[in-house]
Amino acid sequence: MPDPDLPLAAPADAAPEPSARKQHLLQAAARVFDARGFKAATLRQIAEEAGILAGSVYHHVESKEALYLEVHRTGYLRMQAVVERALAGVEGPWPRLEAALAAHLQEMLGGDPIARVTGQGLMAPRDGPVHAVLAPLRRQYEALWAQLVEALPLPADLDRRVLRLNLLVALNGTRLWYRPDGGLSPAALARQWVRMLGGDAQPWM
Repeated sequence: MPDPDLPLAAPADAAPEPSARKQHLLQAAARVFDARGFKAATLRQIAEEAGILAGSVYHHVESKEALYLEVHRTGYLRMQAVVERALAGVEGPWPRLEAALAAHLQEMLGGDPIARVTGQGLMAPRDGPVHAVLAPLRRQYEALWAQLVEALPLPADLDRRVLRLNLLVALNGTRLWYRPDGGLSPAALARQWVRMLGGDAQPWM
């Protein structure tokens, strides 16, 4: 059965890309958040990473919390859009899961710091005011995965919610051990996951 705690997945909003300067700041902020964590990161460190004066940050955001939220909002919307594009025209539950896995992995492992921080956010504790604001975006992205998992031809008594949550944790934990020169591309990793889940991986990618 569908997870009652999740909304139906809606297409990612067609939000405009940030300006070049704002994008530069978001990338710098994501690198600092990725390296230091939200609590330890400071706006001064982010400004230094971006190569701007600390006061210039306030031309774009009003606080560290607002910048953190903007990084995640950008990341969630991009990630959902990337996965939705990968799913376009793909038929069958296993090929669709494989396409989504490959797209998520490619985005997260491709070196973009915003994607890395967004992946961390999917595994972060779900309390506090910042995460409460992020919850709708995270739930919308998780709803997309809930639909993919729900469609799989698996035993009826298997808890799809447990499978989905473990799958997302495993996906985002890949960044801890993955090496580009390790012999497996994101697409190959996705195929391995589908095989481990018992699916009939297709050589269409």
